[in-house]
Amino acid sequence: MSAFVYAPFSTATKPYSSAPPPYSALGNIGYVLQNQLGRRIRPTQFNTASPYHLLCEEVPYSKRLEIMPYDPARYEREAQEGWRNPEDVHFLHDTDNETDTNTQAFITHNDKIVLISVRGTQEFVADASRDADARQVLYAEGEGQAHRGFYEAFQATKPFVERYLNAFYTGEQTLVVCGHSLGGAIALLLAEWLRREWSSDIQLYTFGAPRAADAAFVKAAQPLTHHRIVNHNDPVPALPLPWMDAEWKLALPGAALVYSSPAIGIALLLAGIVNLQGDSYEHHGEQWHFMPRKPGGGSEASVLWQPGCALVDEQSCARYVGEIGLDGDMPNRLALAATHHLSDRGYARAALTNLLRWNTSVEERNGKLFTEAETRDIYAQLLSTAQLLGSWQARSFNEFRWEIRRRGEMRFYGKSDLELRAIYADAIEQGERVRAEQSPALTRTQQRLLAQAERLVTPRSVFGEYAERVDLAELVAQWRAINDNQVAERLAAVTQESDRTFA
Repeated sequence: MSAFVYAPFSTATKPYSSAPPPYSALGNIGYVLQNQLGRRIRPTQFNTASPYHLLCEEVPYSKRLEIMPYDPARYEREAQEGWRNPEDVHFLHDTDNETDTNTQAFITHNDKIVLISVRGTQEFVADASRDADARQVLYAEGEGQAHRGFYEAFQATKPFVERYLNAFYTGEQTLVVCGHSLGGAIALLLAEWLRREWSSDIQLYTFGAPRAADAAFVKAAQPLTHHRIVNHNDPVPALPLPWMDAEWKLALPGAALVYSSPAIGIALLLAGIVNLQGDSYEHHGEQWHFMPRKPGGGSEASVLWQPGCALVDEQSCARYVGEIGLDGDMPNRLALAATHHLSDRGYARAALTNLLRWNTSVEERNGKLFTEAETRDIYAQLLSTAQLLGSWQARSFNEFRWEIRRRGEMRFYGKSDLELRAIYADAIEQGERVRAEQSPALTRTQQRLLAQAERLVTPRSVFGEYAERVDLAELVAQWRAINDNQVAERLAAVTQESDRTFA
């Protein structure tokens, strides 16, 4: 659903205008929800992403995800108040000239849930400059401060959601909010408001979301259930960058650290973590991490787990921040890394193969979460990171001074030797602090991996309340027999034969 919100509701128009049924454009929101699911047709295309195969069941009308019927005579009063078409009810496309947030979202419900999916910026790389406006503003709906751009988009979404809840929320449904990328940041601000004003029964899912608010917000929002999912190679969770709310070319705490060692790889990691830890933005929620089995591996071969260590959890983000600190090319760097952030080829693909992996764990491995090969592959990467951390050795001040002058580093231009010594000493001190923190954290992560490898996955872990259905095995067998899913299983290396091939 987080990927699905990138589709138009009916037909994309510029300028935007809503339309009545029929919704006939393949993959669009109205078409999937009304023309396909509403008529017991299994959809396989969501926006331009395909093919995806849902596990489907026939349900009573009350359990359908609702699309309001089109009946201008019956809903005359609603039409006069702005709900002329079903698209007006279920879809937000904010084109207000004053806010100009270009925010999109859709909302639907059945008797158990109200589902809200928020889309961020359609062209993230192209709009990076606008979204780089990271000044903080008061989060008036709760505590703390939020990213101004995300907060303005939340403000555009709020009346749309409030109006729908006033009409359809029974007080018994679970509120499910989701969003990918910038949509995840908006979804967080939205979900915290919903928790405070509407219901404590709320579930938030974000995928590759940037940080949206400060420590005070994060602390106050701790009761909010937030499953924050990050792809190992995705740099976007590093945003907003530490310098986006200031003049980034100033000498930041980690700026000198990138030149602190000839071993540039670990220097970039340490510098990035120093900058991230010193920033006014923080992440909220419980992080789950897609980690490739091999360095540089794709999302289709990633394993979902919880490392609980910044050098693993935030490795790509920290390296990304460090590289920008080194080269100062934020838009170009973001463009190079954006492929790891995609909702379709990145997150949706990793989620599909991990669903297949977990199901195979239940069916073929007595519930054991990782195969021995998976454990071995991930452990080798943790060991490599630990060795990299141990390799850091600071160069002398004279070598540091020569390096920044050789590079023509403008952030240190005009600094006296005394000022440079103070900046350098501070950088080395912070690097040593991070290393002292992360070395035992990496050891704990290695132990955590071995413990999680023994964790037992149950049918309820995979299918929730549907695990008790008597026909579940038959539905899953039909689903796994689909050729696209068999290909995904081979890429995920979920069977013993493919596991040996992959290893």
